[in-house]
Amino acid sequence: VPVDAFWSVTLYDDKGWMPVNEYNAYSFNNITAKKNEDGSITIHFGGDPKQPNFLPIVPGWNYIVRLYQPREEIVDGSWTFPSAQAVE
Repeated sequence: VPVDAFWSVTLYDDKGWMPVNEYNAYSFNNITAKKNEDGSITIHFGGDPKQPNFLPIVPGWNYIVRLYQPREEIVDGSWTFPSAQAVE
């Protein structure tokens, strides 16, 4: 992620609050997220809570990506943060 500071992904409920959950998991960033073997990061919205970077979802959930001190390719739109993809 082309930033000079850090990035974060935070989970919210349908009212705009971070949902209370038994895992105390609400957000990951470039420091707290566990990397895959190839250096990429996968965040799991729902599914198996044993997966790394798991965030439990609730009805009406959404997420916000924050990019701090973005580099030019973010500002000019030539790079975008990957979208969430459904996995069966």
